[in-house]
Amino acid sequence: MFALNVVTLAGRLGSDAEIKSLSGGNRVATFNLAVDRNVKGPSGKWKTETYWFRVVTYFPYLIDLLADTAKKGCPVLVQGALRARSWEQDGEKKHLVEVEVDGNGGVAFLAEPMSVNTVTLIGRLGDNATIRTLPGNKGSKIATMSVAVGRGYKDANGEWPSDWLRLVTFQPSLIDKTLAKQATKGRLVMVQGALRAREWEDTETGEVKTSYEVEVETSTGIVPVLEKRKEKANG
Repeated sequence: MFALNVVTLAGRLGSDAEIKSLSGGNRVATFNLAVDRNVKGPSGKWKTETYWFRVVTYFPYLIDLLADTAKKGCPVLVQGALRARSWEQDGEKKHLVEVEVDGNGGVAFLAEPMSVNTVTLIGRLGDNATIRTLPGNKGSKIATMSVAVGRGYKDANGEWPSDWLRLVTFQPSLIDKTLAKQATKGRLVMVQGALRAREWEDTETGEVKTSYEVEVETSTGIVPVLEKRKEKANG
């Protein structure tokens, strides 16, 4: 299955890059990246929202570069892939979406700060799009769905792993003309959007949690991919 998973972010480092040694002698580098977004509020005034994203790399050359240069506050450009990771902690299932940079991506240190946030994906929808009307918003709608983006290689168990990512859009024409009719389970789609970090409160524990999603902001940000139909065998 053809798959695509590319995210490009530009922002500033929230702290120095953290370098850790793993079992077997490998290393991992991680850092938090703050990406700003200018939005117009209900009053018509512009405000700046800041999203924090976790970036990770296991690529030796990049780790050496980050160890020497990645200091708190410096502006950087990152290109990598979105990875969905799950683990269990204290009996509770934890989920995290991070940007992994490997030899196909990279990290560039910028002379001046800038904000970039673009995501391009090709994958299969895990279910039909869920479309609902927002309360008190004059009929405005929201559509959500999950997409499985293959990694393009087999894991140690011989399986083809996929990253499950959440999509969301508020675009009326996209919801009514495309998603309501064509966003069905198993459909291969191409997605262009931006990575968002959303905080919400767990109603049971009261704990503030963070979820990550790809927000599609244009009417053509989700497009079905045409596939060759399989011919039925004769007889």
